[in-house]
Formats: sequence, structure tokens, C-alpha cells
Amino acid sequence: MNVTCIRKYGISLAGMLIMLASLPACTGVNTFPTIARAGDTVSVMVGGSENARKETIDVTLTDASNQTWDLKSMGLVRSVFNLRTDGRANGMHYSPYVDSNISWWLGHEPLQTVLVADIPAGAAAGMASLTISLNATDNSSGVADPFAVNLEIMPGTGSSNQFLRQDLSGPGAIVDFSRLEAAPYAKINFGAGATEIGAASLVVDFNETVLAPGDINVYAPEAVMRDTSVTPVAFGKYQRMVYWRQDGQRLYVDIVAPQGIMPRYLQVFVIHPRGLTASPNFQITSASVYDVNGSLLSIQPSLVYFP
Repeated sequence: MNVTCIRKYGISLAGMLIMLASLPACTGVNTFPTIARAGDTVSVMVGGSENARKETIDVTLTDASNQTWDLKSMGLVRSVFNLRTDGRANGMHYSPYVDSNISWWLGHEPLQTVLVADIPAGAAAGMASLTISLNATDNSSGVADPFAVNLEIMPGTGSSNQFLRQDLSGPGAIVDFSRLEAAPYAKINFGAGATEIGAASLVVDFNETVLAPGDINVYAPEAVMRDTSVTPVAFGKYQRMVYWRQDGQRLYVDIVAPQGIMPRYLQVFVIHPRGLTASPNFQITSASVYDVNGSLLSIQPSLVYFP
């Protein structure tokens, strides 16, 4: 994804989703011309970062009178969350090799980070800019942090958009942005070595008195990559299957990649609900990793917990 945009008031997040589906697999921070009134809500595509959070991002608005507004300290940063391209999107499959790989080189699957924030009610009309720092080292846009995003503040008084939705419960429900933000998770990585993995078997222990075993879920990002080691270049090389179960005390994860998969493309997320009374204390207690011939490898997967 190489386009980042601020959407003007009156245009919903659905517009961003439509745009996102047409974009290639890397991310950026370039903008379309846009306008908003003081008090309005804007949504900004700010690159691609697995680690960016609304609690750690910095956002400062400089208005036409050169006054600066710290949106985070003012409580005007509404949400920071990630979007993923439709798996059928042309750009997901046929982007240039570098565009498709840059996020994986930085340690995460292709995704687009979105910031939703309100413009201060007292901001002066005229040309303005947002200075944004993700405070993360995995931004796949390739733009130096911090970066600036321009917008024009129009005369008049706007209002914070509640993004009212309509569902089975009826119209008028206010969107809950926290449902778009990452749940607590443990990320399991297999490193960035050059030896392809053919299979892996993991046992993950956790504190079942803190985390109900039935609340655990597992997510494994798909790697849609072309194999550049063969001529002609072709898809299909990095397919993998992930199976998992828990027995009330431990989590078991088995991975099969018969044609081999580069370690950087193999990631597993162990996810749990918010609001635990303590850390679930995830630990890999057993890990066996094999090459495509079934020989045991020395790869030791790592687990990092993000509450």
C-alpha cells in the first residue's frame, strides 16, 4: 500500500476500505488534498506498523496561525488500528517484489495503519499540518519518523464524528474503535534465517488460573509471496498449514509447509481477551523445527508478549 490519505468530514471509514483494497502491499504516508473544519474528525493512513498504538503515538497539529496542539495530551486521538487488504486484491498478489516484502523484512505481515483523531475546536482556519510519530521501528512506509501530513482547515465549526452504524440491533449505535485495535497477544517468531522450514511443533504453557483456556485463539498471517529462486517466478512456494488445540493446561501448535517457508514469513499469534487480572505468562516449553527433508533444525522460536 503506497498511498496514505486523510478523509474529509462526511466521508466514512468505508471509503478508506475501498481505497485500501486497490493498493499494493507496502505502505506509505502520502496524502490526497483534503479539508476539515475545526472540531471535525479526520482519518489518516500513517504507514504500516504492527507496533503502533494510540497510547504511544505522538500527534501534533500546527494550524495557520502557527499554534501547535498536542492531540494526544488533549485526548483527541480516537484510535490507531490496522487494516488488511482484501485477499483477492490485485495489488496483494502482483506488486513489485520490494513492495511485497518490505513489511516482512521489518517483521510483520502487510498492513495499513490508520489514525483517527479530532481537530481541536479552536484551530485557526487555513493550511495546517499534522506531525506524526509512530514511535515504532517497524513502519513499512519507508518515511522517516516523525513525518508531516498536510490538510486545510475550513472556516466554520465542525463536530466529532461518532461513526454511527446500523446493525441487527438497529440504527444509531456508536462505533467502538477498541474493537478494531489489537487484543492482547503473544507473538511467536522463527527468526530471519535462510534455511527453509518444512514443519514445526510447539508447546506453549500458560497460567490457566488467569486465562480461561477456552478464550485462547491463534492467528497465523498468510504469506502471499512469489518464489524468486525458480525460473519462471511462481506462486505456491510458501504455503503453510497451521493446526492448534489446547487441553486446558497447554497450547499445542503444529505447522506443516511441505515446499518450505522462509522463517520470516512464518509467524503465530496467541490471542486472548482484554481485562485479565494478571499476565497469562505464556512460555514456549517445547519446540521442534524441521527442514523440508524432516531433519531437525537448530531454530529456536521466540515469544514476545504484548498486553
